[in-house]
Parts: sequence; C-alpha cells; structure tokens
Amino acid sequence: MELALNATLSKFPIAILFAAACAASTGAMAQNDSKRALAVKLAQMQQKADGSAMAEQLTASAVQPLLAGWSQRLDETVPPARQKDVRDKLDVELKKYADSTQKVVEAQTAKAAEAALVPIFMEKLSEEELKQIVAYMESPASAKFQALGPDATNAWAKRIVDATKPQVENGAKNFEAAANRIVTSNGGSSPAKK
Repeated sequence: MELALNATLSKFPIAILFAAACAASTGAMAQNDSKRALAVKLAQMQQKADGSAMAEQLTASAVQPLLAGWSQRLDETVPPARQKDVRDKLDVELKKYADSTQKVVEAQTAKAAEAALVPIFMEKLSEEELKQIVAYMESPASAKFQALGPDATNAWAKRIVDATKPQVENGAKNFEAAANRIVTSNGGSSPAKK
C-alpha cells in the first residue's frame, strides 16, 4: 500500500501537493480562527454578565479579614467610651481601601476574562457548541431569563428561609445558651437580658 501511495504521489508535481497541503492547513486555520472568535465573544459576554459580581466578591474577600481583625483589635484595645469615634474613623479608612480595591479588581476583570476563559472554551467546547451558546445568549429568551434572575432568586431564598426559620432560630438559641454557659463557667458575666 505504501509503495502504491508513493508511486501515486510521485506522479503529481510537487507544486500541486504543496498547494493541497496549504489549502488544508488554511482551512483548519480559518476554522480555528472562527472558533477562537466565538470563544472570545463568549468570554466577553461572560465578563459582561458576571464581571461586576466577581469584582464585588473579590473585593469583599479582601476587605473582610481587615474588618474582622481591626474590629477585634478595637474591642480589645480601645476603651468603650472611645470605641464609636475610633470605629467611625476606621470606617472612613476602610471605605477608602474598599473603593480603591474595587477599582483595581474591576480593571482586571475584562483583561482576565479573555485570557482565562478563551483557552477553556477552545479546549472544552466545539465550534458548533460555541455557536449555539452565543446564539442563545444573544437571544431575547436569554435576556428575558436573565431579567427574571433577581425575582426568581429572591422567591427561592424566601422559600428556603421560611422552611428553615424554626430550625435556624432554635439552633441559634442553643448556641447562645451553650456560649453563655461556657463564658460564665470561665469567669465571664452573663449578658443582660433583652
């Protein structure tokens, strides 16, 4: 078989074989460019849909440890009479940090979206799947579904809260009682009854 193939190939001029190879390569590159364009478009759509929420979440994860640490330090080191004034001043500084961090993180969301998502989309999704996803995300049905998000999420959360409220409140009471026993048995005083 190999000899027959070599004999057949030797009858074709080299230029024809080269042209055929280039055409096949160009077709694959064009298909890859088309797939890449779809992956970039999908990454941009993802960034637009989720970038703000991601920036807020990442900012909160940077701010929360500072807030917790300084709140505890304030309670331990500042006399109670001065705590409100000091807390107000710390809040101003914390807001400056949070606003600055939010801007830095938001500036990176678009840049990072394409760099992180395009390779994943290229590897995990076919060109046809990318076309289908982009078509859906651009459709009026998708826009309508996305607009329902807050109402649907709130209805779902309310249903969960309503169904779990007695157990959660009972668990909180049990924790409070246990914490009170631990503190009072170790020399602390009971909190004033409300």
